[in-house]
Amino acid sequence: MVMKKCLLKAALVRNVFAVIGKMCFCVAVAVPLTASAMPTNEEIKDVQPVVNELMAEHENAYRARKKSAKDVGDVAFSLVGEAEGDAAKYLLFKYAVNYYSIAKDFDKAADALETMQSQIKVLPASEVQALASMALNRAGKGEAQRIRAMLRKASARVSAEKEIKFFTAVLRKNRSDNTALSGLANAYVKADDWPRALKVFAKMGVKAAVFELGRDDAGDYNALKAADYWWGFTAKDTEPYKIHAAALYRKATDEGLVKGLLKTRAEKRIAEAEAIGRPAVSSSAAPPAVAALPRMSAAKGLYCVIELSSGPKAYRYPVTYLNSEPKGGWSNEYKTQKLVLRRIEPGTFIMGKDQNDESHRVTFTNPFYIGVFEVTQKQYELVTGDNPSKYLGNMRPVENISWETLRGKAEKHDWPKVKTVAPDTFIGLIRARTRLDGFDLPSQAQWEYACRAGTKTDRYDGSNIPRGKDHWSDSSLRRIWHLGRCVVNQKEHGSEPDWVFKWKHKSDGRGGYDRHTTKVGMYAPNPWGLYDMYGNVRELCLSRRYDSWGTDPVGNNDGDGKRAVCGGSWNTGAVACSSIGHYFTPPSERSGGFRLALQLK
Repeated sequence: MVMKKCLLKAALVRNVFAVIGKMCFCVAVAVPLTASAMPTNEEIKDVQPVVNELMAEHENAYRARKKSAKDVGDVAFSLVGEAEGDAAKYLLFKYAVNYYSIAKDFDKAADALETMQSQIKVLPASEVQALASMALNRAGKGEAQRIRAMLRKASARVSAEKEIKFFTAVLRKNRSDNTALSGLANAYVKADDWPRALKVFAKMGVKAAVFELGRDDAGDYNALKAADYWWGFTAKDTEPYKIHAAALYRKATDEGLVKGLLKTRAEKRIAEAEAIGRPAVSSSAAPPAVAALPRMSAAKGLYCVIELSSGPKAYRYPVTYLNSEPKGGWSNEYKTQKLVLRRIEPGTFIMGKDQNDESHRVTFTNPFYIGVFEVTQKQYELVTGDNPSKYLGNMRPVENISWETLRGKAEKHDWPKVKTVAPDTFIGLIRARTRLDGFDLPSQAQWEYACRAGTKTDRYDGSNIPRGKDHWSDSSLRRIWHLGRCVVNQKEHGSEPDWVFKWKHKSDGRGGYDRHTTKVGMYAPNPWGLYDMYGNVRELCLSRRYDSWGTDPVGNNDGDGKRAVCGGSWNTGAVACSSIGHYFTPPSERSGGFRLALQLK
């Protein structure tokens, strides 16, 4: 068996993905969704004998009634993890779906299909449609509800891709054809791609879309007007418009725009949108319509994991939960292809350096998630298709970004008064592709609470920054040595003031580079398992100046609009690398990196 697995890996490593060129037209609205790549027939033919050989003994055991169909499906599903290349994964997933369907274990068949879509980089909807149809051939009435829902969605996607290709061709010839623009916008909605749909609608002059894109010409439009517009939108299939409208009704409620009967009507419409599609989903899975709404009412698991491997053209990023850290720790996959956040439970702490100042007591009544690592360059690139960093490296933190880069222009997205974000930003894309609008930057209070991890000292290892004349003492510098990347653990110090470098020594070996950022996770985590809270890159937070203290603080609207940046960086002294280390920067200034947060109710 070991030899067979080796043969499989040797054969699969030769797989090469077909690359389909980007299609575009001169109207500045769209990148068609038809760019799809499947393993070629040659690639499938190359690995088919190896896959068949590995599965033969299990199929024979099934025919001899020594193994169940479910057992064979489990074998195929488990072998996916050893396959190197999409061709082998594709064949093994087909085996799994087929045998789970024979066993009438349609939940597992649906799991296999969903995993297939997340692991094969670009899987055409037509392939999902074919496999779902194959599974349904074995299902009786009332069975395989998740598969039926997936088939409907895949079929709609296939239809939408054809429409997008057609209307794109029309617009190449006549960029001002309003009928074609309308058809293209509706096709994007059908394909569940609202960010692109909004750009086309805005091109047509739809004020609701202009408002959602955060453009200056939106006038006095607001979330309530946009919600009403999409709720009443005339289309062959109004359900996706109602779901989108419900998201805006929630935002309008958060912003205090709906009261009295308007609020009652909004709540009624939200409930109606939540019910869309619910009968088509088994009790073991969350209804797609609920997941599509922008609130997250609860979450299970100590860790939240976002699967980013499908890249910047993805339409959905699967979100899963883990109850514990993976065996062997966080692999490089969680620093590149996946993004992992840790659940932080509610609690109380005193914010700032004076731990006896009761006026600065903060209480969180709801849990939230925060990134185990700073967002890396590879993760940022998989979401946005861009990498603005100066010090390149897939597992180094993304840097050279601003608050506006992540959320949109400050004057149009003025947190906490307005919680919406621009749809083409990192936060906007994460929200759209996970269907969870709780994703955002952490507030300054959340950042410090998570950084302290229950400690009351300046640093979470139990040390305090000396006060007065000992502020820059050797002992203060030495204590940061194992906690984070900063100037004191770099080989060359440059020309900074001498007081920063009283303690001179060689590089600690964890950076790999003397005067740059380093890979995330190279230094010791805090007690809650969060890495690089000190040093490496300054981390942007939501808040203006200081948070308001008290219960569930959301910050304030006072001051000059500058945002908190916490934790110090690779080019700051040891004193800035602490739980209380922060400064403030204009929202347009490209000053650092960030870690993602997920706000819960």
